[in-house]
Parts: sequence; structure tokens; C-alpha cells
Amino acid sequence: MSYADKVFKQNVEDILQNGVWDTDYPVRPHWEDGTPAHTIKKFGIVNTYD
Repeated sequence: MSYADKVFKQNVEDILQNGVWDTDYPVRPHWEDGTPAHTIKKFGIVNTYD
């Protein structure tokens, strides 16, 4: 696994554990069955690579 892969995996785990869901807000995207397609997000993630 490359360094970039490890950083990506850490970011995904951080988002899943500490991210903010938009379930309290109306969203425009919907799944094919009509249910809202909510997202989880975390702002301010910065990755630097050497």
C-alpha cells in the first residue's frame, strides 16, 4: 500500500467517525427509489505529499 493509499484510508476513517451528516437538511440528490441521498462530510482536510 502506498503512502497516498494510507493517507486516503485515514481520511475516510476520520470522516466516518467524525464527519457531519446532512440528514437534518433537505437535499436535492435522490436515489432511484426516491429516497434522499444524504452525505457525510468533513471540511478542512489538507493532505501534503513530499
